[in-house]
Amino acid sequence: MQDFKMSGSNMDDLLTNLKAIKERVDDSYDALTQLMSRIESDKLWKGKEETTFMAYMGLMQQYHKSFSKDNGDNPVQQAIDALKSHGKRVDDFYTGFQEYKDMEGM
Repeated sequence: MQDFKMSGSNMDDLLTNLKAIKERVDDSYDALTQLMSRIESDKLWKGKEETTFMAYMGLMQQYHKSFSKDNGDNPVQQAIDALKSHGKRVDDFYTGFQEYKDMEGM
């Protein structure tokens, strides 16, 4: 069995990737919101096609919003915040926590 250690540099890589994901989701949510607004204001679609498309896009918008900057409980932002606070202490855990050292020696 291999030892698992999450180093500070691994945490930094993960944090960078999470920030990129968050940025892309925010951009996607903004673009989707603009598209829906344009469709509603231009009145180019009518009837069942408009209703069906807007229902689908509304679901997509809700999904994107759950991961975007417009959601205070955004799980991506929560992960970023947790990594920032935890990342500062991860190396200290492996080097300074005696119980972990004892467990490694088993």
